[in-house]
Amino acid sequence: MRIAVVQDSPLYRGALAAALRAEPDLEVVAELAAWREATALTEPADLTVLDFGGDEDPLLAAAAICTAVPRTRVLILIDADRHDLLTRVATDEWDRVGFVTRRASLDHLLSAVRNLAAGNAVIDPELIAARLVQPENPLTGREREVLALAAEGIGVEEIAGKLALSPGTVRNRLSRITTKVGARSRADAVERARRAGWL
Repeated sequence: MRIAVVQDSPLYRGALAAALRAEPDLEVVAELAAWREATALTEPADLTVLDFGGDEDPLLAAAAICTAVPRTRVLILIDADRHDLLTRVATDEWDRVGFVTRRASLDHLLSAVRNLAAGNAVIDPELIAARLVQPENPLTGREREVLALAAEGIGVEEIAGKLALSPGTVRNRLSRITTKVGARSRADAVERARRAGWL
């Protein structure tokens, strides 16, 4: 099985690639610093291990890789608190995109690689457990609407117009939302709400 490893840290990327190369049925054909490099490989991989950090959306990255390389699959390594991603995967995508937490053992990772390559759904149990014990959504329906528009980068005046509210009311709601989710800023509130699956 041909594998591409994507990770922005050379040390960690090399260690992960070396662990995969030690398996007789796995061949690491590329070690890449950014996911976009996986879309332009001369000889595409059967599976891309995507250790995702930074602010970009891992599902958008996986979708771009799968579009550029139709026969590939993508195994995303993420933190356990990113269980919100599970709700955004379409039913027909589970045989192409899988999830393993960064705390997984090597044996667990290898099993996930082989299962996803075989077309089986791969979801780390830690992500499922985190999803089940997530705190109850503290936001009202209207607060979710306001925050969803703010997440799109829409300003207070435009949000007010779209929701038939006064700008002052929108500011007050955004302030209340930030407090409710324990955030430091509007952007932090959006990120926290997304990670908790409230948005």
